[in-house]
Amino acid sequence: MSNESDQRPPDETQPPFYEYWNQLNMLSWMGARITESADGHATVYFEPGEHHRGAGLGGRAVTGAVQAYIFDIVTGAAVASLAHGTKPQVTVKLDVTFERPAYDDPLTFEAHVQAGGRQISFVEGVCRDRNGQPTSRCVAIYRRFDKRREA
Repeated sequence: MSNESDQRPPDETQPPFYEYWNQLNMLSWMGARITESADGHATVYFEPGEHHRGAGLGGRAVTGAVQAYIFDIVTGAAVASLAHGTKPQVTVKLDVTFERPAYDDPLTFEAHVQAGGRQISFVEGVCRDRNGQPTSRCVAIYRRFDKRREA
């Protein structure tokens, strides 16, 4: 799944890379928090507010757009964990399937890298409500780069 340069251990004096991500607007604005990201696996904890709802019967369910946004974060964190957050990456494709309305919060999003190589990773994810019931699932493809390209 990864090459030898990805196997270097993280600097123990630094917090995990996902703690830096948690401080970024992309997460703090949404109200989501990465709770774990290591070895091709990541989880995100999410307590939705009223502004995240509007779907399902009576508009009480978390919208699909919000769930897709968080899937992009959790699948990205799973891929980034393979290089300890040191390599740039892009989402090539994100496909979300909704199984039932997400009424019962908090929601937990989980992603696992299934396969891949030095540049391409295939990821699967699931969102569960507080009862452990899946509300949605995703599959994603990511491309990683050796270094950031300058514009």
